[in-house]
Amino acid sequence: MLIHDPVFWLLAITGVIFTGISKSGFAGGAGVVAVPLLALNIPVTQAAALMLPLLLLMDAKALLLYRKNIELSVLKQLLPAALLGIAAGGFLMGIFSEHLLRWLLGVFCIVFALWQPLIQVLKRAPAAAWLWGGLSGLTSTLLHAGGPPISIYFLSQKTDKIKWLAGATVFFAAMNFIKLIPYTINGQWNDKLLLIDLILIPFAITGIQLGYKIQHMISEKQFVNISKGLLFLSGSTLIYSNI
Repeated sequence: MLIHDPVFWLLAITGVIFTGISKSGFAGGAGVVAVPLLALNIPVTQAAALMLPLLLLMDAKALLLYRKNIELSVLKQLLPAALLGIAAGGFLMGIFSEHLLRWLLGVFCIVFALWQPLIQVLKRAPAAAWLWGGLSGLTSTLLHAGGPPISIYFLSQKTDKIKWLAGATVFFAAMNFIKLIPYTINGQWNDKLLLIDLILIPFAITGIQLGYKIQHMISEKQFVNISKGLLFLSGSTLIYSNI
């Protein structure tokens, strides 16, 4: 049973805190690590369902922190494409097998652990808001991994740090709320996961508070490098476990 598994709790607490730090301190770009870490111990679909209520809580806290810097124009630019991505992700959620999801998640982690050298090419793609907004909606619905595509988008717009953080906060808050629909339709909720969510709430809040503080203490480059290392390790482990 998960609640008595110390390995699960180690992975869950690490993933939740790291996601909170990423959300409030680095626009969610490194928040991809939670589902891969949890998926080392539980099915990908359970890991994603477990994280969604916690992500909504983190979104609410981050919105309070960045409320003075939020510009709703970012939703007009990105949300229409994200809605299409969420719909596609909700459809695929009921089709993809656990084995395939692990492969996809593992490859996705490795690709985005190494994505920095590709930014100069990827950010020039036509209709950037539709491309990266749609991809973010798709990967966020399946894996809660919508951060890297949106990071590429904001980089392409040369957005300053605070506007980037506030824009990503309001975008993911809206998108995660909408994701409740496909998760409910696909029957992802159960009492045990919601109980675990309740236990993890303090760690989610701690992560958000830490991220807001440490953004002034370390460089984004240092944080992203740590994130890349965790992503690469998690992705490699997931792929190895499927061979």
